[in-house]
Amino acid sequence: MLEEPQDVEKLDLLDDMRAPQLRSLLMENLSDRFMRQIAFALFQRMRHSVQLLSCINGVMSHESAMSQLPEVMLAGISDLAPLRGRMLLAIDGDLIGAAVDALCGATAAHPFERYELSAMETRIGKQMIDLSLATIAETLNSLMPLDLTPIAYENASGMLAIADGQDWMIAVTGIFDTALGTGTIKLIVPHAAFEPLEAKFNSMAGMLGGRGTDTAWINALADLSERTPIGLSFEVARATVPLAAVQALAVGSLLPCLLNIEAIAVSDGIDLFRADYGQNDGFICCRVKENPTEGEVSMSEQNTITEQGARAAPVQEGERVELERIQAQPRGAPAITAKNVLERVQVCLTVELGRASITVRDLRQIRHGQVVTLDQTVGEPLTIFANGQKLAYGEVVAVANDRYGVRVTALAEDMNVDEVPE
Repeated sequence: MLEEPQDVEKLDLLDDMRAPQLRSLLMENLSDRFMRQIAFALFQRMRHSVQLLSCINGVMSHESAMSQLPEVMLAGISDLAPLRGRMLLAIDGDLIGAAVDALCGATAAHPFERYELSAMETRIGKQMIDLSLATIAETLNSLMPLDLTPIAYENASGMLAIADGQDWMIAVTGIFDTALGTGTIKLIVPHAAFEPLEAKFNSMAGMLGGRGTDTAWINALADLSERTPIGLSFEVARATVPLAAVQALAVGSLLPCLLNIEAIAVSDGIDLFRADYGQNDGFICCRVKENPTEGEVSMSEQNTITEQGARAAPVQEGERVELERIQAQPRGAPAITAKNVLERVQVCLTVELGRASITVRDLRQIRHGQVVTLDQTVGEPLTIFANGQKLAYGEVVAVANDRYGVRVTALAEDMNVDEVPE
């Protein structure tokens, strides 16, 4: 939607690239812990559900950190004694408002545009800041006792400053969700002030020079691989045929390809592994096979044969390929017709046995002999695709020399979404 012209602040997308490659392993490993403890402490006070949705860490300039503070918020500043520097903790006004509503017995959220904090919200916000800083101090106590008692409170971001504008700050943002609203708690601390704690943490964790295992990253990848699904389709026949042959297909026609003795697991057009197919408990399943040994030809390789029957030689990297020059059409040559064109256009026909969805973690751990259960039940028709588009349904029939083929039983365009041919 177009808006009226207004002043827009220029965004420098390369600002983070110009920053030194600083990290805080201490905050990356402990911030999620004390943010969860803050959520639990707020739940005890509010008697309403408080959950930590995510915790974000980063190192940025003091100016960038301050510019990311909410417009309506309450911040507390505390000394880091015996360390040098000050810590700032800011709570979003929406989260403070949700806490006040909960204490007043509200049961439903009433969203509205917030411009400032009321006297009660400021009072409760100060208590939330004290509670949060006490929780952080308790978490860091095993490394160094810190007195994080607030020395000042401020609700105007323009009045906040704990270091020079070019100093590098550790910024931690916790996003919290409650039954009455969502808000953030942001912690900002000078990177230089935390260097003694960083060194002590690295020493206790056995990390020399900050090169130890990044457990937070590893855990995040493990969680992502456990939740990310990968779709697999199992193909049992393939053939590259002219488009004219596809257009000639009708109910009762045999596909111009034979059924393969094994299935190929495919994901996004990439052949992953071969599998024997069978049935178990009424569903079609596939047992993973070993990779083809040298000299074997897989089903995908069998379809790289040229029209003359010779195997197409792959083009080597850097090899120059000469294009055939266009020849003048001699007199009396047959005219170009739609039939001639359709004969030259090649279409890839595939027959799908069924599909399955597994996680990235399971795919990484898959081994020879494991069984994958498909979504296809025994007796359901096979699905026929042309260049990845659903074309028809078919059934297995016997052909000459103990081989099997697929006969078309219904065209996809003739069927409803929920209709399955018998």
